[in-house]
Amino acid sequence: MGPPGPAGNDGRNGERGDTGPMGPPGSPGNDGRNGERGHTGSMGPPGPAGNDGRNGERGETGPPGPAGSSSGGVTYIRWGRTVCPSEEETERLYEGIAAGSYIGHKGGSATHLCLPKDPVYSNFNPGVQGLSPVYGMEYENPNVINRHLDDYNVPCAVCYAPTRSTVLMVPAKNSCPSSSWTLEYSGYIMTEKRNHHRSSFECVDKDAE
Repeated sequence: MGPPGPAGNDGRNGERGDTGPMGPPGSPGNDGRNGERGHTGSMGPPGPAGNDGRNGERGETGPPGPAGSSSGGVTYIRWGRTVCPSEEETERLYEGIAAGSYIGHKGGSATHLCLPKDPVYSNFNPGVQGLSPVYGMEYENPNVINRHLDDYNVPCAVCYAPTRSTVLMVPAKNSCPSSSWTLEYSGYIMTEKRNHHRSSFECVDKDAE
């Protein structure tokens, strides 16, 4: 065999061989950067009801409500007049004459009556009944109201106020306790003379008839 000849040119690349088996896993890499915030998702179903919260503080008192229905109401006597204060807010049930027990009798009643002018009797005996008679009342020296009324009968009117709920007569005042009350009428306190038998105090209208 003779000596080797010079090196030849590189041969052509061979064909790709088969894929070898997977090597062992490498070490963990560094954490990646935070991604961008995604879009808001759709609302999920409501959760279960929570426990009742604590009671809140009491609020301020609201304004007065509208007037109630016409059911109920109150009645009162307007002494010294034959009409009620207001045709729009009161109804006169009847007019009459003030009456009571005789000033010198020990029995009878200390309260006064507003007797209607058209009485209706049930069972009665004709003639004067002397067990407990009722007498009409008269003005006596009513100078504070009208001196010309002296010895005249005292008229009265029974009034019905459908939107009222309470009646109060305030002595020594000609005004109501507050703006939530309504003044029906004002007048002067009158009763029997000091040497007569006791009777109740009544408020006689300042514009007495």
